[in-house]
Amino acid sequence: MTRRILRIELRRSTAVWVALLLAATGGFMLRALNPPYENWMQVVTVQRDMMQLTWPLALAAGAWQAYRERRSRVDELVGTTPRPRWRRVQPIAAAMALAAAIGYVLMLAGGLANIQDVGGYFSPAAVPIIAIGALAMVGAVWLGLAIGALLPSPLTAPLLVVVSFTGLAVLPQMLVGADREPGTYLLLPFLRGPRDGGFFPQVLSTGANLSQLLWLAAIAATGLGLFAAARTRTRVAAMIPAAVGAVVILPVLPNQVAEAWLPDRGALELVCTEQRPQVCVPRIARHALDDLQEPGRRALAILAAKLPNPPTRVVGTLGKGPGQPAATQPTDTVPASVGVARNWPFGASADDLLWEILDGAGTRPCPDLEGTAEDPNEQYYLARRAAAAWLIGEVPPGEQQLPSGQAKSSGEGTVTQVLDALHALPAEEQRSRVAAFREAERTCAAGDRLEILTGTSGAG
Repeated sequence: MTRRILRIELRRSTAVWVALLLAATGGFMLRALNPPYENWMQVVTVQRDMMQLTWPLALAAGAWQAYRERRSRVDELVGTTPRPRWRRVQPIAAAMALAAAIGYVLMLAGGLANIQDVGGYFSPAAVPIIAIGALAMVGAVWLGLAIGALLPSPLTAPLLVVVSFTGLAVLPQMLVGADREPGTYLLLPFLRGPRDGGFFPQVLSTGANLSQLLWLAAIAATGLGLFAAARTRTRVAAMIPAAVGAVVILPVLPNQVAEAWLPDRGALELVCTEQRPQVCVPRIARHALDDLQEPGRRALAILAAKLPNPPTRVVGTLGKGPGQPAATQPTDTVPASVGVARNWPFGASADDLLWEILDGAGTRPCPDLEGTAEDPNEQYYLARRAAAAWLIGEVPPGEQQLPSGQAKSSGEGTVTQVLDALHALPAEEQRSRVAAFREAERTCAAGDRLEILTGTSGAG
C-alpha cells in the first residue's frame, strides 16, 4: 500500500468525517461538561473515562464504512478482483485507524482549554494513558469494520451504538461488588480514574498499562483479522488474539482497580526555596510556593522563639494518599496543607495561612483522634486551636467557641477558656506542656490532648 493509495482512501472514505466527529464530540464534552481540570493527568483520565460514549461512536463509524461497497452496489464487482481480500482492505483499515487515532488526540484540544494551568506539571505517566486510549479507538473502528462486513445492513451501525453504549453502562454495574471496582474493569475500553485519595496525584501502574496495552492490541488484531478474512476458517483463526490475550492477562489483573493506581512520585517531588529557612511544596503545587513562603517563615520564627528543638523548614502537603499509612511527622518539619488548584489558597490571607500552619502547634491532625465527619472530636480540635493561639499570642478571630457553638460540661468549651487555664501555669510549664502536646501530635500518641495541654481532662 502506497501513500498515494492511502491519500485516495482518506478522501473517498468517511475517515476524515470520523476524525472530526470524534474530535468534536469528545472535545465538547471535555470542554463543557466538566469543571476546570486541575492538572494534565486529570484531563487525560477523564478523556479515557468518556470512552463510554466515544468508543461506541468509533465502533459504529467502522460498521458504517464497511457497508460502503454494499451501499454503492459494487461489492460483487470488487469481490471478483484477483487481489486477495486482505490486500484490498488494507487502505481502508489504515485510513480508519489513522482517523480514529487523530480524532482521539484532537479531543484533548477541548480539554486543554479547560485546564487551570496548561504550563503546569505534566506527568510522564499521562503519555501511556493517551497512547492506549488512541489504540482503543483504533480497535473500535477495526472491530466495527469487521462487524459491518459480516452484517452488511444500514441498521448495523445505529444498533451497534445502542448495544455497545448500553453494554458499557450496564456491564460495569454487574461486575462491581461491595462498592469496589474489580480489576476486570481494566479490560473495558474506558478507564476508571482513582476513586480514593481525592485529588491526591496518582498514576496508573506499569503493570496495568501493559495489561491494557496487550488486551486492546489483541482486540484490534482480532477486529482487523475478521475484517480481512474471506473464509470461515480464517475468521475463526482471527479470534485467536483475543482468546490468547484474555488467557494471558486475566490472571495478572489486580483484585481491585484502586490497586492499579499508585502515588505519582514525580508530582510529589519537593521544590524548595534556596533561602533559609527552607519552604518546600510538591512539584505539582509549585504555584503555591510564593503564597506559602511568608506565613511559613513566620510560623518557623514563632516556633523557634517559644519551643525547644523547633522545626527548621515548612513542607507543603497534599494530604494522605491512598494506601499510605499515617507516618510519624519528622521533628524538623512543619506540614502545611496546599492545593493543586491554580487559585490556591482560595482567597485566604497570609494571616489565615499562619493559623493553619500553626494549628496543633505545627502538626497535622491524627486520624484516630479526629472523630468522624458526622461526629467530629470537638475537644480534640479545640486543643489544637488553643495550642496555635498560645504560640501566636491571641485568640483566633471568630473561633472562640466550638463548631457547635455549645460549651462542654467540663467548662472548657472555648479557646479563651483553654488559654486561661494554660496561662495560669508557670511560664516554663506552659512551654513544656505545649512542647509535649506537639510531640504527642507529631507521633499521634494516645492521650487526652486537653489534659496534656492544661492538666484538665477534656472528657465530659
